[in-house]
Amino acid sequence: MKVTAVVAAYNEEQTLANVLGSLQRSPLIDEIIVVSDGSTDATVEISRAHDVRTIALRSNQGKGYAMRLGVEHASHDVVFFVDADMLDLTEEHISSLVRPVLDRKCEMNVGIRHRGPIRNFLHLKAHMGPVLSGIRVMRRMVWDAVPMAYMERFKIELALNYFCAAAGYRQMNTVVYELGHVIKESKRGLIRGLAARFEMTREVFLLHFDLYLFQTWRWSVSGDVLSAGQDYELFEAELVE
Repeated sequence: MKVTAVVAAYNEEQTLANVLGSLQRSPLIDEIIVVSDGSTDATVEISRAHDVRTIALRSNQGKGYAMRLGVEHASHDVVFFVDADMLDLTEEHISSLVRPVLDRKCEMNVGIRHRGPIRNFLHLKAHMGPVLSGIRVMRRMVWDAVPMAYMERFKIELALNYFCAAAGYRQMNTVVYELGHVIKESKRGLIRGLAARFEMTREVFLLHFDLYLFQTWRWSVSGDVLSAGQDYELFEAELVE
C-alpha cells in the first residue's frame, strides 16, 4: 500500500515549509497534496516551491471540505491527514502513525499529542472527552464510510471516529511525543482565536447529539458534488528528469 499525505492549510506560511520538508524526507510518503483553504498569505507559494501538488481554493470553505478535496485528488489507498500548523514533525512521528495502518494492525490510526500521563489517561483510557486530532492515517474505506454531510468544517474528525466504529473498522490511538502546534490564539490573535475555538467546541458538542442521539445521518441525502475546478486552482508538481 502507498500513502498520500493531505495537508489542509489556511494561512500557514510560518509552519508549512517545515511540515512539507518532514513529509518529503519520509520514505513512507509517496504523494503529498496541499489544499490551501482560501489562504491570503504565502501558503500557496510555499507549497508550490516544495514541488508538491497544490490545490488553492479561492475562498475559505472549512477544514472538512479541504480534506475532502484532498482525498478526491489522492492517488493511493492510505491517506495521512497532517495539520499544517505542526511544530517539530519528524520522520519518527510519521512512522509511528503510518506503520500500524501499513502493517494492517488497524484501518485508522489517530495521533494524540502527549499532554502528560494524567491527561493522556483521562483522555484515552477513561474516555473523558472526544478523541479529536488533525493528524491521522486511514484506509480510504474509512473515509468513504462517512456521509458527505459530515465532511465539512470541524465535524469531520468526530465523524471519522464514529463511522469508523460503526462500520466495524479498527481504530488505534497513538500518543505522539515532542510534537507541538501553533494554537489559534497565536495565529489569529486573541479575540479571533477564542472565537474560532468557541465555534469549533460548539460544533463538536452539537454533533455529539446528532451522531449518538438523533442520528440524522440515517435519512440524510448525499451532499453536494465537488465542482471540477470552479472554486479552486490545481497546480501539479513539476516532473524532474
